[in-house]
Amino acid sequence: MLPHQHIKQLLDKVLRNYSIDNIRENGYDLRICGEKYYEVLGDAELPNKRSSLREFRFDDFAELKPLKTYLFESCEEFDMPSDLAVLITLKSTMARNGFLAPPTVIDAGYKGKIAIALTPVYSTKLKKGMSTHHLIFLRLDEPSSKTYSGKYQGGVIL
Repeated sequence: MLPHQHIKQLLDKVLRNYSIDNIRENGYDLRICGEKYYEVLGDAELPNKRSSLREFRFDDFAELKPLKTYLFESCEEFDMPSDLAVLITLKSTMARNGFLAPPTVIDAGYKGKIAIALTPVYSTKLKKGMSTHHLIFLRLDEPSSKTYSGKYQGGVIL
């Protein structure tokens, strides 16, 4: 796990469009941005059919209904080297205020923005640009011989 001073060294190389204030003791607080956000409609038939999405304009606030999953785009962009991965966890402030989110990983080799999934337990609003997730940077024992090159490369929402 990388400490504050090592995360600062990643700025402009691995992490772009960052906020210097979001670098924490041993992580970084990811922000939600974008022109739009999406409600997941829940009609997936995996693995063959992904869920449909309802699109909303993301001006100042996103208005969220309880127990619906929403997708947001990160403000930050990543250019992950072959020897670094990131664990994405929900910020404790979000959890204490009734949000659920699965922990996910940014793989070595990923490039682009991140699609963030959030499910509120209660009706709520989220301000554009606010921090919702905490990133934990993990240095791999050695560079990965296989880096990410999948369909979500570049920040594809779903």
